[in-house]
Amino acid sequence: MNKDILRFFKNLLILIAIMFVVDRGVGSILEYYFKKQPMGDDAAFAHALDNPTEDILFYGSSRAVHTYNCAIFTDSLGLTAYNCGRNASNIIYHAAIISAAFEKSTPKAVVLDISPKELSWKSGQGGDDVLSAMILPYITTNKNFESLAKELFPKELIKAKISKLYTYNSMIASIIRNSNRTKNDNINGYQPLHGAKVDEDPKVVDAAKSDVSEYAKEKLEFFVKTVTEHHVPLIVIISPIYALPAPPTPSMIETKKILDKYNVEIWDYSFDTAFIKRKYFYDLVHLNTKGADLFSSLIASRMKAMGIGNKDTTFNIGKKQDSIILKK
Repeated sequence: MNKDILRFFKNLLILIAIMFVVDRGVGSILEYYFKKQPMGDDAAFAHALDNPTEDILFYGSSRAVHTYNCAIFTDSLGLTAYNCGRNASNIIYHAAIISAAFEKSTPKAVVLDISPKELSWKSGQGGDDVLSAMILPYITTNKNFESLAKELFPKELIKAKISKLYTYNSMIASIIRNSNRTKNDNINGYQPLHGAKVDEDPKVVDAAKSDVSEYAKEKLEFFVKTVTEHHVPLIVIISPIYALPAPPTPSMIETKKILDKYNVEIWDYSFDTAFIKRKYFYDLVHLNTKGADLFSSLIASRMKAMGIGNKDTTFNIGKKQDSIILKK
């Protein structure tokens, strides 16, 4: 009987050892190819986190990724630009990576694209799996992500620390796909959308009942404070939406309070009639390449009017001035 018990535990230990070796081995291989992806969201994000040394940095969700054409800003302003946006991300994510923008250099301007419901995200109400998948690969190298995971996904953090394979198991398909792609539409983080799938007239989108997350408010304020305390112009934009005008959402009301505290205003193009046309939209919330180029040119022109260009400019961030913030 004792021999049987000893044999059982011996075999169990061997099995655990094999599982550990396989986990670390396969996990390390996936980690290697994850970091070596030549294109895709993860490749763009790696640059945004590790080497965001461009003059102009854009942050936001997929609406930023598909809206701000960096080539247009470079041509217009004579400055380098990088789109640090991330599909399916939100202010929680942006707040975790903004500090990287000031670790190796200081940008000449930061643009944050937000949605009318930017502050409505709450842990446990959807999107947790997407956000956790974004940050888990970096918990061992980025203290902001480790802290964020500890606050929002403590169980996921434990799993990721125990199993290296667990961190990447949801990314295997994208790693393979991105590693074998030959065409790269990515222009310094900007990903153009071609065509127009909108086949209806714009409607009023009722978001008045959306809740506001105190946690998201804290993260927005952290983002704004981080940029402005470095005396860097912060431009907050609501890019066009294919919808009819609607009352301000609770999220936008709270967002404005935070921005007012730091003397930053919103460039609100959400319901701009110049853009609410089918030919400019890929779908209801994303501009296509035609709309993105037009909008990028408009924003670049406004930035140039602020004095942001290929020469160094001194900005007074402490006061609301037309040289810093232009009302539409």
